[in-house]
Amino acid sequence: MKPLLEWIRTGLKKRKVKVFLLFLICASLAWFINKLSQTYTSNTTFYVNYINVPSKHLLANSPKEEIQVRLTAAGFQFLGYHLKPKHITLDVSKMVEKDSLYYLTSDQIRIQLEDQLNNYSTLTDFDSDIIYFDFTSLETKKVPVIATLDITYATNHILEGKIGILPDSIEITGPKSKIDTINTLKTELLQLNNITSSFSEQVALKLPQDLDGINFSATNVQIKGKVVKFSEQVMEIPVTVINVPEGVKVRTFPEIVQVRCQGTIQDLKELEINDFMVVADYLKVADETENRLSITLERYPKTLHNAQMNANEVEFILRRE
Repeated sequence: MKPLLEWIRTGLKKRKVKVFLLFLICASLAWFINKLSQTYTSNTTFYVNYINVPSKHLLANSPKEEIQVRLTAAGFQFLGYHLKPKHITLDVSKMVEKDSLYYLTSDQIRIQLEDQLNNYSTLTDFDSDIIYFDFTSLETKKVPVIATLDITYATNHILEGKIGILPDSIEITGPKSKIDTINTLKTELLQLNNITSSFSEQVALKLPQDLDGINFSATNVQIKGKVVKFSEQVMEIPVTVINVPEGVKVRTFPEIVQVRCQGTIQDLKELEINDFMVVADYLKVADETENRLSITLERYPKTLHNAQMNANEVEFILRRE
């Protein structure tokens, strides 16, 4: 019977302790909430982000990154600022320009700060009268794009015309000291193998590593090319000897050479003998031996992919009249 009574007394004591602790916690919580709901005047720190920097300028140095402010607000507000620091923005476009100086006035700073406070906080004071900005002027120039290519074509296929790059030049904007070092922009490698048809690919530009303060009008270009199937045709072209003095006749052997032409079927159909000119220069006679003259293909249609003679020299005889 006695142990039972002791067990009851011990249980009652523990229960009283628990009830006491519960009331103590509730009272402390009520006191804490009451204190937080009261209004205080105290200091806190706002961290600053700057927006709307004029496009023709670049901030050379970081201006003031934080502002110490004095607020009148409820304790809850200060607790929130302590747990999560407040970030505010300052609009640089509101700055004043005077005597080559750029700055935000104290009044403008106050207006922007107050606009970003909630209805439960009042700005009493802050530690910055004027915020100055150190700008670097920006310049713009246009630089050409160079395609980096590794392209092979299938048998009997060629590129018609030139590789197209769109855009073929890029505008870069930044501090003069930086953009002066950039004269061309190359693309990343475009690798295409055994091509049988026209192509069009988006390729990234290989941009400089130090991009701080530099803007590019585009960071990708389109590279395209027209691929066509080609054929071959042999043209027989007479050899023309130039710079022959009066009273001298030159005869070449052979008098006609073959020129092997590669191009599209349509271009080959339109070929004429007058489109070509194979030349031997009489002024080189003194330099030649064994009565042989070198010949060159001086003219052929640029629409052809390739044109090649079947010989590089001809024999000749002279006859004086």
